[in-house]
Amino acid sequence: MNGLIICIQLTFVTPTLLAGDRSLADVVAHEAAHSWSGNLVTNETWEHFWLNEGWTVFLQRKIMAKVYNDDKFFDFDAIGGWKDLKDSVEEMPDAYTKLIPELGDGDPDDAFSSIPYEKGFNLLYSLERMVGKDKFGEFTKAYFNEFKFGVITSEKFQNFFESYFEGVVDVSSFDWETWLHQPGMPEEPKFDRTLSAECEELAQAWISLDEIEGGKTPSTNISDWSTAQTVTFLDALTNMTNDRSKPLSLETIESMKEAYNMQQSKNSEVLHRFCMLAVAAGDSGIIPTVIRFITTQGRMKFVRPLYRALYKSEMGKEIAVKTFLANREFYHPIASKMVATDMSVGKTEEDGESKSKKKGISLMAVGAVVVVAAAVGIALRRGKR
Repeated sequence: MNGLIICIQLTFVTPTLLAGDRSLADVVAHEAAHSWSGNLVTNETWEHFWLNEGWTVFLQRKIMAKVYNDDKFFDFDAIGGWKDLKDSVEEMPDAYTKLIPELGDGDPDDAFSSIPYEKGFNLLYSLERMVGKDKFGEFTKAYFNEFKFGVITSEKFQNFFESYFEGVVDVSSFDWETWLHQPGMPEEPKFDRTLSAECEELAQAWISLDEIEGGKTPSTNISDWSTAQTVTFLDALTNMTNDRSKPLSLETIESMKEAYNMQQSKNSEVLHRFCMLAVAAGDSGIIPTVIRFITTQGRMKFVRPLYRALYKSEMGKEIAVKTFLANREFYHPIASKMVATDMSVGKTEEDGESKSKKKGISLMAVGAVVVVAAAVGIALRRGKR
């Protein structure tokens, strides 16, 4: 075509994004942003995976703030991401909660979580706050131009950042050691909570109802809320129940069902969060909904936490194992392996010390699935060679 090169990019996304109201477009923005972070510039090894995903989440939130024409949406979405980060840090061993994890000879898939996404995002957000939005925007362009068509490590990123701002902004106080190499949660940024305040207030109202027998159901009408607001409300409610180390009561869950009908939501993000709250409350009525959800899509973001929650509950342990064994071939080998691992190496807290759960015959079968899934993965890789 007279020397003209036409580049066509295709992004394949999960059907769980089809909510019917375009409310989950942020994932599309995320995958599009990978054209720069992950494709144009790629992490050199899996230890530096945050340079792919942290940057992509950062760019995704910048894009969506423009879509909504409101800069406050950037922090609004980041607040939900902070909750995901806390969940992952609580679930993962310390070695995997570092931004540069200690993988050794292990499988990088074992370390997969929201940590490189959200801890990586918060590192970049902290740098932006230190130097200012405009200067960080110019740095972003320079970064992708400097390392385009190549690979990068955290050390190279740090060196480039420091050299870029030398003589322009004093960045010597930034604690790279803690951010990159220390496990656990970073210091929480002072997020702009303008858009999330109403959601958090409603969550607090439900917590208050849960603690007062015979209390009045909150009257806030959320029928005109955006999906982002509903998700923020559910995340805030989850955080509050976690902070008090006590799930919602079954009575409160039933009141929420009657008020919001979230158990029938067509939006996967809303349904997943409500199911997690309901399972924790011991709501046996939610089990058919959970089983239908985890056996009609295989997205690890939803499947793995729900299997874990079912397995932890008194009502759902056997159901979780039985459902998984019946559907293990439906899932991607990596998802199958991780779910099997979750249910065969569970831990409980007793007297402040972690002790392994006793494993029954059914769990031996789950353990066998780990081996099968790994063998399938190896066979698939060999078949591609």
